[in-house]
Amino acid sequence: MCTVTFLPVKNGAYLTSNRDEKMTRAEALAPKSYTVNGTVLTFPKDREKGGTWMAFKSNADAAVLLNGAFVKHFPRPSYRQSRGITLLEILSQEFPVLYFQGCDFQEIEPFTLILYVAGRLYECRWTGTQKYQQELSSSTAHIWSSATLYEEDTVLQRAQWFSDWQANQRRYRLKDILDFHRFAGTGNPEQDLVMNRNGQMMTRSITNIAIIKGKAKMIHLDLQPSGKAADGKLMTWFRKASIRTFNWEYWPFQLVYAPVMWYWCWLSLKARSFFFFSAANPMILNSGFAMGKKSSIYALMPGEFYPKTLLFKAEHEMGMLKKKLEWKGMNFPLIAKPDIGERGVKVKLLENDQQLKSYLAVNQVDFLLQEYIDYKLEAGIFYYRIPGERKGQLSGIVSKEFLKVKGDGKSTIEMLLKKEDRSYLQLEALKKVYGKELNQVLPYGVSLELVPYGSHNRGAKFVDQSFRINEKLQTVIDQLCQRIPEFYYGRLDIKFKSWEDLYAGKHFMVIEINGAASEPTHMYDPVHSVFFAWKEIIRHWKLLYQISLLNARRKELVLMGNVEGFRMIKAHQAHLKMMA
Repeated sequence: MCTVTFLPVKNGAYLTSNRDEKMTRAEALAPKSYTVNGTVLTFPKDREKGGTWMAFKSNADAAVLLNGAFVKHFPRPSYRQSRGITLLEILSQEFPVLYFQGCDFQEIEPFTLILYVAGRLYECRWTGTQKYQQELSSSTAHIWSSATLYEEDTVLQRAQWFSDWQANQRRYRLKDILDFHRFAGTGNPEQDLVMNRNGQMMTRSITNIAIIKGKAKMIHLDLQPSGKAADGKLMTWFRKASIRTFNWEYWPFQLVYAPVMWYWCWLSLKARSFFFFSAANPMILNSGFAMGKKSSIYALMPGEFYPKTLLFKAEHEMGMLKKKLEWKGMNFPLIAKPDIGERGVKVKLLENDQQLKSYLAVNQVDFLLQEYIDYKLEAGIFYYRIPGERKGQLSGIVSKEFLKVKGDGKSTIEMLLKKEDRSYLQLEALKKVYGKELNQVLPYGVSLELVPYGSHNRGAKFVDQSFRINEKLQTVIDQLCQRIPEFYYGRLDIKFKSWEDLYAGKHFMVIEINGAASEPTHMYDPVHSVFFAWKEIIRHWKLLYQISLLNARRKELVLMGNVEGFRMIKAHQAHLKMMA
């Protein structure tokens, strides 16, 4: 009843409230339906006075209460009726707005009441002596903060948080507005949306009414069950679990792929091989599905298209390593990565000898050192060519936004990381890398890149850029790929200066090529549903099947057998364990 937002969404709106109360006040009863003045209302019930701060009725009319009107007032010892009962009295009427206009509120403490009635939004205030009412746009987002708890500068600051949050959202889901109400702020517990003033006054709950297509549902989150402050580790676990549950892009690999494995099995039956992909890229070990060495793939590529790279054995000594780097003309910064690896595991930017020594000390597998390419843009471009066809095609493009934060002049880097779900999931890993540096306050408007490579499980955001596919780009990528012997299917991870240069075939480097195991990573754009992802997986598996079987037929190749295939998978899993 102290911070409220109204957010219009497709076919309806979200009303969300943070209830800030003294810790001496009893926990509210969970929402349920009650009959009030002959009208069924659904609301969480105050144990002490029987009222509420938020309610809706069966026709989806809704109301939410804030303490105070325009300015902080001095409360009297007693009033004739609680504001929570007054809310129920107003909402239970057939015409709540008209009832507010005609009702006598003498001896009732000042309040602000937000009414959403028949799809129209009203702000109703009682100052203790006078009523004010105005209709607001229901197609615009609004935020209110209680005048009894927050000064004007804090109210304006919260409005700015809400505006900034909206600017960074590509769509509004229920989880998104709940996350805003949970995590918005600068790390100041006295002013953040979930507030805590010395354990005396705290945000006790977050309640949301989702009104979609004329039907209302309520979600009620108790933040401090039984009046006890929530354990920090539990809240951290809950937030991370919530992020991973409601954003399919963070689901485990097996969970994403399990629902479409029937299609892989169907293709396997038709090919009479569970490992039907094995002839897709005949010159690459296992067609690039597993145990493929990056160094072997680089060896097939024209040297001008990939960075200077050296392969080292796991046990390589520092002295000899430095001599080879000098001979190759390679200097810091460098990228270190396993020769056989996946999903960005053990990929690290090295800026000096000490970091290189530290990498060698923990590394257990053969690895590559590669010159760092400082082009600011990175994309994954999916390429395929049907055997026998003159030209290849592009089936998807994903751009990669590296993990970064932007300073506001007040918040530490750690505080900024906590504001966004994507960076919050990386916080523990970043603490190990940056330590006390995360306590620095970043100046206003200054951006800081924290992870300089586009790995999804290292915090990079994947954005579907498939609309950029055009004849120029297809020609550039096809000409490159046709210079790689027998390469028909895979994803190229490319760093480049600008899209215009890439279209012209200038100022770009191929960081890595992935073969038969390549994912259509444009599907991981947060705007896409898991159903879109499943469709893209099936589409690309169909292409993989077609290419591999055509190659097998044209080149008289035998597809990989089950014994060999499962031995390959077992070896790959053992290798990944060594990297862990």
